[in-house]
Amino acid sequence: MPRQPEKICLFIIRWGSYLILLLPLVVMRSTLYPYIFGKIIIFRILVEIIFAAWLFLAVYNPQYRPNWRHPLILTVTIFMGALVLAMFIGIDIARSFWSTQERMTGVLTWLHSWAWFLILISTFRNWADWRKLIWASLICSFLVGLYGLGQKLGWQFLLKKEDVRMSATLGNPDFLGVYAMLHGFLAGFLILIERKWILRGLAILLSGFSLFILFLTATRGAIVAFGISVLLFLFFLIFLLRKSSRPVVWIRILAILLILIIVGGGIFLRLHRAEPWMGKAPYFVQRMVNIGIESDKARLISWEIGIKGFKEKPILGWGWENYNIVFNKYYNPYYLRFGQESTWFDKSHNQIVDLLALTGSLGTITYILVFGAVFWLLLRKHNTNLRMDTNATNRERISRMLLSCMFLSYFIQNLFVFDTPAPLIVFCLSLGLVYFITSTNYELSTNIRKSTINNQQLTINEFPLPILIFLIIIFFPWAIYKFNIEPFSQSKLGIRGVQTSQVNFKSGLYWFRKALAKPCFTNAEIRSQLAKAIAAEYDKHSPDFETVQGGTEFALSELRKNVVEHPLDARYWLYLGQLYNIAGIYNHDYFNKAEEAINKGFELSPKRQQLYFELAKVKLGQNNSAEALEIVQKAIDLDPQAQEAIDCKKKVEEYIRKAQNPNSE
Repeated sequence: MPRQPEKICLFIIRWGSYLILLLPLVVMRSTLYPYIFGKIIIFRILVEIIFAAWLFLAVYNPQYRPNWRHPLILTVTIFMGALVLAMFIGIDIARSFWSTQERMTGVLTWLHSWAWFLILISTFRNWADWRKLIWASLICSFLVGLYGLGQKLGWQFLLKKEDVRMSATLGNPDFLGVYAMLHGFLAGFLILIERKWILRGLAILLSGFSLFILFLTATRGAIVAFGISVLLFLFFLIFLLRKSSRPVVWIRILAILLILIIVGGGIFLRLHRAEPWMGKAPYFVQRMVNIGIESDKARLISWEIGIKGFKEKPILGWGWENYNIVFNKYYNPYYLRFGQESTWFDKSHNQIVDLLALTGSLGTITYILVFGAVFWLLLRKHNTNLRMDTNATNRERISRMLLSCMFLSYFIQNLFVFDTPAPLIVFCLSLGLVYFITSTNYELSTNIRKSTINNQQLTINEFPLPILIFLIIIFFPWAIYKFNIEPFSQSKLGIRGVQTSQVNFKSGLYWFRKALAKPCFTNAEIRSQLAKAIAAEYDKHSPDFETVQGGTEFALSELRKNVVEHPLDARYWLYLGQLYNIAGIYNHDYFNKAEEAINKGFELSPKRQQLYFELAKVKLGQNNSAEALEIVQKAIDLDPQAQEAIDCKKKVEEYIRKAQNPNSE
């Protein structure tokens, strides 16, 4: 292919990838979920742009095509195939494909991650390119950490996050914790690889800063994973370093001391966690020593629910992103002790349990095989260099071990949480890095890394250029608009409706109508926000009852679409029942419809107390106070320690008392 178009395509891919690595800095306040939604929208747009450039390269030059038989490419691709298959076999294809605005980790996003991985390994062919990618990601991580520190210091221009744990631009301390942990390892890798002392020193500072941020997040899963990986790394330094020179001996002694300090210190703190002085310890220490107490029970129950879902559908699962259906079916009333918002899980908070429940055995095995391929490739690279007996070789071996520990720590921390956008970007980058260093002549003794892959005689593809350009011009703009720009626009309209309705309900209703005017995956959550706005307006006793009633009818028509599009989601049936209950104020026939919706919810989530609360309201609206009390008592019997159930019974009793004695105070 002509050299100039090739340069242009590579330029687009290179700078598009740099921008992808900077996406964790993005916070879009104009959407419902400012920390997640905008990042993934931009990520998908960038991937689609660079994919078009890569497709042009791959069609006309086989050098830019991936080797599909390579273990890492093969396992990642098989895993993607398992996700897609589970989506089509699952119970809610739309949710599997799109996910939700809050998560944005549906199959569509995973396909984009897979595409970016293929582009990276096909076009970034030398160490200089990979080195720039790693530094770009580290710079972004540093800026994210600074943002978090700015929040802690109360800088007014930053989006506020009232939490003792740091979350920065990722919106959740757990997400930031794993993101920082990964960059601690990547910076450590550069410490060993960089040849200039000034760059090594900078890498040391960035590694230390990343770990500092990790501990400020107090993310127990990431800290545990980091600790286990560090211990294994220290054992590696003790037993597997070659040569018995004085530096190696000192490294071994230092490693032994660190192991004793980490293990001994952990045991000491755990045994003395009840001591008064522990209250003055850093917050992450207090969280770490209390692992396994009552507060962790909710997560363990969630894992049990996921396993129950796996046992019911053990081969291909319920479909990716459909854990909410499993959770509702096997819902445990214990969750209400922590408030109603804590009763809606859409993840089990364990990546393996999620995979078991949602993709079955097939998806879980293929996911584990990806990590197996990483460890096998790094081990194979280690074995091929055993004959080399230089100081540089020890550095190479340590750097590869450090990468192995990074992937191990990522796998372990995912046993306590799940894949999220920012860490997923770094994970894809790291997969590409492993591919590069295990598929090339990678020697620290020289600054030049020459690729040993794709040395075969190249043949030029004669695919007609005008047809390819036509396909790119027609398909990719459509995909960018339909998959990204349209959902983004609808989400912006939705948040405008939410914000406007708080001060002017009539204007807010106008924006809600615009936000829901087109079929889009964002509609389900916008409809839920509309229902909340309606309920809030009734609580205000708005004098403009005609507008409120019209808005209620509009909201009911929209919520009925939710239960048609997602008929197995108990949450949407509950919301519909709640709105029918509210509408019963002006149309008593709606109480019967509310009861129908709530009973459908009971079929999907038989032990959910909120359904009992709403059914009790229905009975009050139907002037059946005795049955209302019986229903609320059933909710209490599900978990007598759930305070909201007790409070609900008190409200019902108060309502009945006032109804029987309208003149009483």
